[in-house]
Amino acid sequence: MQMQKALMFNRQLWTIFLSAAESNENPQSLEIRQNIANLAAFVMKQTIEMQLDPDPGKLKSLIDINCHIAAGLAGRA
Repeated sequence: MQMQKALMFNRQLWTIFLSAAESNENPQSLEIRQNIANLAAFVMKQTIEMQLDPDPGKLKSLIDINCHIAAGLAGRA
């Protein structure tokens, strides 16, 4: 149950990232916005797969992506 909640939260978070990347008001370059959109698509796909067939061993890629994004946003990249 906890993993399902975490996956839903992660999906909501990446929906926000995707929405921001697609916004015409986003000041980032098209390349950066496209990279975020591609990551969001990957995260959404992985999240759906995990919701259908939970396997904690498959969480590493999602955790790694989130940690790298968090570090970049915090200026520690």
